Amino acid sequence: MTFMARASALFVGLRLVASYHQALKVSDDKTAQLKSARRDIRNAIRAAGSRIKIEDRYWEQQFAQKSSINRPDVAPKFFTQGSFAYDLLVNPCHPAQQLDLDDGMYVIVDYLKDGRPALVAKSLFAMVEEALKPLCEDRGWSLNTSKQTCVRVEITSDAHIDIPIYSAPRDVAESQELALSFAEDRIAKRAGREYYELPSDKIMLAQRDGTWQQSDPLKLHKWVEACAERYGEDFRRACRYFKGWRDHTWSRCCLSSITIMVAVAEALEQLYGAYRGDGDDRLVYEVGQLLPDILSGTLYNPALTEEQAILNDWSDEDREAVVAAARALADQMDAALKRSPDQTMVVSALRKAFGERIPMRPDVVEILPPVTAAVAAAKPATVPSPSVTKSTSG
Repeated sequence: MTFMARASALFVGLRLVASYHQALKVSDDKTAQLKSARRDIRNAIRAAGSRIKIEDRYWEQQFAQKSSINRPDVAPKFFTQGSFAYDLLVNPCHPAQQLDLDDGMYVIVDYLKDGRPALVAKSLFAMVEEALKPLCEDRGWSLNTSKQTCVRVEITSDAHIDIPIYSAPRDVAESQELALSFAEDRIAKRAGREYYELPSDKIMLAQRDGTWQQSDPLKLHKWVEACAERYGEDFRRACRYFKGWRDHTWSRCCLSSITIMVAVAEALEQLYGAYRGDGDDRLVYEVGQLLPDILSGTLYNPALTEEQAILNDWSDEDREAVVAAARALADQMDAALKRSPDQTMVVSALRKAFGERIPMRPDVVEILPPVTAAVAAAKPATVPSPSVTKSTSG
């Protein structure tokens, strides 16, 4: 069936009212608020970090037995990760949803012979929480200590900052003359200067129960940047659109942001050479038609090994709900662009799929005459994709 309508302006590009993309984007004021809170949180943790060297409670027995003067200095450093860092953050849709800024805290430490960091994970959680408690009381923030892999600071009813705690091995860092200052590293890379990266298998994430697990968020960050380079801004906009769809459809859901990103990348991979980039309505349509099958299969975290990395290891009930919602979305997009004979019906179908953040602007929808519609539906021949590493499976 041919396309009967063009509705790209509803997704991006309106000026007098917000298009869907503009409505999803976080305002400059809210971004500044998050950055300001992040700065104050970092400063409080850095000040508290000066105690790590001198207090026995932070060290495993081998190092706790040493005098503090013989222990290495440990200075917390930070790297913002997740949707905020990827420029994929979207405004919440329901009261239960919050903006999330993940600001990883890193400590460069010695590792024990068994591969564990010399610092005690539980004590690092305690240090961060003790450092932030006075700040939270002063600012009216809430400190959430229930998370297994991070300390959470809820700065408003609709926004929080998570502080996961990572370790990096001192011997590797010092042998490569690596200063773990990620923001400076990214600037250096853009300026064409060489910089070093730590081996992914040496980055460890502290757990509240006292254990450490291998985890390297920088690897995922690089994967996102590679997708954006390969597919252009289509990738980021599509991720935002489908995150907005998820947030409209459910107040809480098993469908994580990283799963959406991997599913979008898989869809764009399948469309490579066939998708012509002729409007965001078509982008959402084409990706949306592929999502049910993609979400039915197995998706893997591209930053982890396959044994660890299944993203959609959901219950049968959750999988059925997610796939059914994806099928409903595909049908709603088909109804909007291929089965709606007037502008108001197009807008109504899109608002059913994405909610009221799709603007009520039937005047910017174009109903195509039959000849134009037939031309718009014609697909160019699919060309082979260049050789790339697959990010998903199934």
